[in-house]
Formats: sequence, structure tokens, C-alpha cells
Amino acid sequence: MLFSARTEQVDAAIHRQDIDLAETVEQLGDYFEGVAEEQQMRVVNEASGSLHADPDLLRRALANLIANALRYGATGTEVRVSSEQTADNVVITVENSGEPIAAEHLPRLFDRFYRCDPSRAQPGDSGGLGLAIVRSIMQLHGGEVRVTSDAAITCFSLSFPR
Repeated sequence: MLFSARTEQVDAAIHRQDIDLAETVEQLGDYFEGVAEEQQMRVVNEASGSLHADPDLLRRALANLIANALRYGATGTEVRVSSEQTADNVVITVENSGEPIAAEHLPRLFDRFYRCDPSRAQPGDSGGLGLAIVRSIMQLHGGEVRVTSDAAITCFSLSFPR
């Protein structure tokens, strides 16, 4: 909760640096390798290019999204992390296959403490703060986070302005 409160400070300092996206995602993939193996899943790194952002905050946001993708993804599937460079934005996506998120939950996913299904709480989870933290990190960077979910894929996108 303290981290979430800090990221919502108007004058919160972020320390932007050039970040190699493939390297950052590779490090996170290594970090989550054990969890992925337990779920009979794997993290696939399709990220490339660079981003000018706070490296610690970027890792925190991506770690929250990857952890959720592994937690809620279908056994035996992949979590794909990719990036796209456009003229105006750098967009990083985290995708997984599994149960879709119902449309009525999508607008509230980034609210503090919101859970689609409170009975699915697991030991060690974020208590409903993980996605709120991701949104706060994106706001600090002047960007945004989006989510789509259908029967095939759930996709979280982080859009950073150039």
C-alpha cells in the first residue's frame, strides 16, 4: 500500500533511463521461470527496442502483469511479452490464454482492492493492489494501461509516450 501511495504523489520522482526492452523482459522471464514451470507454462520474450522510462518502475509494472498472467493463465500455455514502437508511443503487451475476464469487470480491474472473484485470493497475492500499482506507474510516465479479454487471449498493454 505504501508503494501505491508513493506512486500517486503528484511530485513523485521518476528517474528515466534508456532501457533495453529485450534484456529487461529476459531478466523477468528468468525471475519467473520457477513459477512458470510449476504451472507448466513459459514466458516468451518477443520484446525489442528501447524505452526511456524509470527502470525500477517498469520492472515493477511488468512483474505484476507477468505474475497475474501466470496465476490466471491456462496450464500448458505461454505468457507472451512483446513490444511495438510507433511514432508516438512504445507499447508493451503481456498476453496469456485462459479464462476470459468478463466484460463487466474490465473497467474496474485497475481500481484498488477490486477483485473479479474474491474467492480466488491466493496466499502471497497483492490483495487487489497489483493492477492499481500498474496504473499508477503508467500515470507517472504520462502513459496508460489497457486490457482486452476474449475467449482466446487476455492482453494487457502498457503505452508509454515517446
